[in-house]
Amino acid sequence: MIPLPVTLLSRIHTMSIPAKILAAGVASCSVLLSSCATIITQASRDVSIQSNPSGLSFTVVNSDGETVGAGMTPQTVRLSARGGYFKPAKYTVQVKRSGKVLGTHQVSAGINGWYFGNILIGGLVGMLIVDPLTGAMYRMPKTITVDATSLAGEGPRSLTIASIETLSPEQRATLVRL
Repeated sequence: MIPLPVTLLSRIHTMSIPAKILAAGVASCSVLLSSCATIITQASRDVSIQSNPSGLSFTVVNSDGETVGAGMTPQTVRLSARGGYFKPAKYTVQVKRSGKVLGTHQVSAGINGWYFGNILIGGLVGMLIVDPLTGAMYRMPKTITVDATSLAGEGPRSLTIASIETLSPEQRATLVRL
């Protein structure tokens, strides 16, 4: 048993029963909720990978260059918000068609609002140790959308150089004088 200072013991002894219950409740809550974000949320989250247009293949690569997700849009991938101690996770999402990259999107985890619950409850241990180590102080977005519309509609292009003498009268009629 941890010895308590004599002044604290004398104060507890003179408290009324409702005050003792309230003090015990506050002490219990501060211990149990000392890492708010870890208790309320998880460091990993299902993230919907979308593309515009949909139906493109995608890969999700973490900051170490490892592929952590792949498939066809729209699809859900589980991503961790933990990048390290006090470091949010960072990912690159690429969408492709026929192996050609049509769009890229960088995303990183943002601060989880529940992390600040540690301030209100007084959980210094949760704020400085538990939530940063578990990654629960960060949160991934629900949806990542990669826009590939500027490149998706482009097909193979070609350039033909022709002499005006080789053009038909219909083709000559569509020419514009510069």
